[in-house]
Amino acid sequence: MTVIYMPRDTSGVIHSQGQLSRALNYIVNPEKTKGGELVSGQNINVPSNAYNEMLLTREMAILAGNQPKENERFGFHFVQSFSPEDNLTPEQVHEIGLKTMKAYLGESAEFVIATHTDKEHLHNHIILNATNPKTLKKFQQSKSQLEELKEISDVISKEYGCKIIDRSLKNSHKKYQVYLAKNSYRKEIKSKIKFLLSHASNWTDFKNKATALGLIVDDKGKYTTYQLSGTSQERKVRDRSLKNQAFMKEAISERLKENEVVYTESEVKELWEENQTIQDKEQETEIEMLIEDWQVEKETADYLYVNINIGLEREQRKTAIKIPARCVDKLENGNYQVFLKKQDRFYFVDSKNPENNKIMLGKTVAKNLQNQSGSVPLYSNNAKIKLKQLFNEFDFLISKGLDFDTSFEAIGKELEQTYYQTESILENLDKKILEYVEENKAYARPNTRIIKTIENLQKERTDLHKTLKQVEKEMLYYDKSVARYEDYQQEHTKNKSHPSPRL
Repeated sequence: MTVIYMPRDTSGVIHSQGQLSRALNYIVNPEKTKGGELVSGQNINVPSNAYNEMLLTREMAILAGNQPKENERFGFHFVQSFSPEDNLTPEQVHEIGLKTMKAYLGESAEFVIATHTDKEHLHNHIILNATNPKTLKKFQQSKSQLEELKEISDVISKEYGCKIIDRSLKNSHKKYQVYLAKNSYRKEIKSKIKFLLSHASNWTDFKNKATALGLIVDDKGKYTTYQLSGTSQERKVRDRSLKNQAFMKEAISERLKENEVVYTESEVKELWEENQTIQDKEQETEIEMLIEDWQVEKETADYLYVNINIGLEREQRKTAIKIPARCVDKLENGNYQVFLKKQDRFYFVDSKNPENNKIMLGKTVAKNLQNQSGSVPLYSNNAKIKLKQLFNEFDFLISKGLDFDTSFEAIGKELEQTYYQTESILENLDKKILEYVEENKAYARPNTRIIKTIENLQKERTDLHKTLKQVEKEMLYYDKSVARYEDYQQEHTKNKSHPSPRL
């Protein structure tokens, strides 16, 4: 069984010349490497002189203008360990390590590899120079890249008959939903703070209304903390841990100065409950899709890599989308149930052209997967929630005879933009369908692949038409509400300038 990792005590990162010297001296120790026979390297002339050669590469990079930064990385330390049950010779273990690092790093990297035989289990130590001798740039090592190294190690080790650790998905959508249910308090705290930013008049008022909503605000210590009353939340949450500058005490106090409408605590509580009811009813549902095993490139402990085709029909190439395990349930038949949301962010991996790697939104991932499987996902419009909450607050204020200072312009622009974007997509879709119809005519008999593609595009077209009709309805509702708002403003202004006489 093969395991590859970075030592825990240093996280595998070498931050000084001293650390580099000590690490290299340790791994090339003749007593551990059969008198130095099991030591080799890449782009290193003499492994025993690797320290000087690596520093020389670093100096060349500095002369080329690549100045060292604070907490500079001098190198990286990897360990590749093998089980005695694999029955490998020290030479085979060394060979596996060399092949693994070359496949992972390419021909330009500078590293030393040493196989240690002093313990029951044979293992390789690899010290990689953080500076590439050809590009003179620093090597970047991330968690996802370490996963890639593990996969390469598994493939090469398997060729030598080693047992491989099961790297199937550790997490799942079901497990993640259970986790969210237990840890939803942070999201609720943020939601209540955001709501109160528009419904409190000053910091004291903010604290009192927060208490009315079941949120305890404590600003007596160095940090402002939040805790939900009547819940299982045991530890208070510091404002800075919410990772939003707008939620810091100073920023909140400044934002509250902008509010003109004054609400009572009971009104705020009533509005919050109504808004939550709307949120629950209209909450964006997850896009649920079935991924068949033939669509999957590989499965690791943290991700499912799903193949998609990109580019024009005649120039298509396969790439993969990394879907986190928390979004996936593996089915008994080997297929996968995937759960996405429109605004979720996924990593798009183009192995042949790494410069094309990018972040892809859930709605785009769904459309790409739809072309693979032929299933058309349907999702609700998140803008509808904001719209309904805004109109609900508008009606609430009118019923209380209060001034209303919320602008409808932003939501109107959002609806208009959605409408024109959908129209544009429909036009392009119609062109695509016609192109495929014409392409199909060139064949002596109907092309199954093209027919299937046309069917998928027509399903997508139907889905978009439904979206367009929904937006049309909301725009009509919007226009009527704006008219109501203008009438109310005129009436309210008139009453203020001509108050009724006292009896």
